[in-house]
Amino acid sequence: MFNRVMLVAVICIPLLSLMGCGGGEQPQQASQPAAAPAAPAKAPEPPVEIYELTKDNVTSHKDWTSRNISILGAKLGDKTREVEKNFGTFENTRTLPEDYLTVYQGNGLFVYTYKLTGRARRFEVNEVFAKKIADDKLKRLLSTGDLKLMRELFGMEEGVTENTEDNATEYSYDSRGFRFVKFKVGGKTLNALRFMEMKRSAT
Repeated sequence: MFNRVMLVAVICIPLLSLMGCGGGEQPQQASQPAAAPAAPAKAPEPPVEIYELTKDNVTSHKDWTSRNISILGAKLGDKTREVEKNFGTFENTRTLPEDYLTVYQGNGLFVYTYKLTGRARRFEVNEVFAKKIADDKLKRLLSTGDLKLMRELFGMEEGVTENTEDNATEYSYDSRGFRFVKFKVGGKTLNALRFMEMKRSAT
C-alpha cells in the first residue's frame, strides 16, 4: 500500500510542476500592453503653383508666398549646383557662418546656400535686377522704394527691423516668406526683395 502511494506521488509531482509552470505564462502574456496602432501616413503636400519672376505677373495672384516664386527657373530648396547655370555669369562669393553667398546678374541677384545641404535657402533681388522682372508693380517698387506702393501690393508689414549689421531697414512679411529691404550703400538707398524658406506647417 505504501509503495502504491509513493508511486502515485512520484508520478503526480512532476505533472503538478509542469501545470504550475504552464499556468504562469498566461498572466505574463496578458500583462503585456497591446501594440499601439500605427500612426496614419502623412498626406503629401499639394503641389504649389510656381510663378517665374522674369515671366509672370506675380501680384495678380492672390496671397502668393515665397513657395510660389522661381527666379530664372530656380526655387528655394533647389540644390544650387543644379540650377546655378540659370543665373548667368558668376560674379562674387562669400562664406558666411551658415551659408555660401553667391552673386549674379550684375550684382542684382544674391543666392544664399546652406553649407550642409547645398540647397538654396534665400534669394535677394534688387533694383539692378528690376529690368528683368515681368511684373510692372514689383519692378516699380524696386525702382522707387515707395512704401505706400509696398503696402498697396502686400498689405501692412508685420514688422520693421533695423539691421545694423547690413545697414538696412527690413519690412517683414514673414508669414508669406518675404521681406522688402532698404539698404544704405555709399550714401544711397538700394531696394531689394528677399525671398526666404517658409517653415512647413506641422500637421
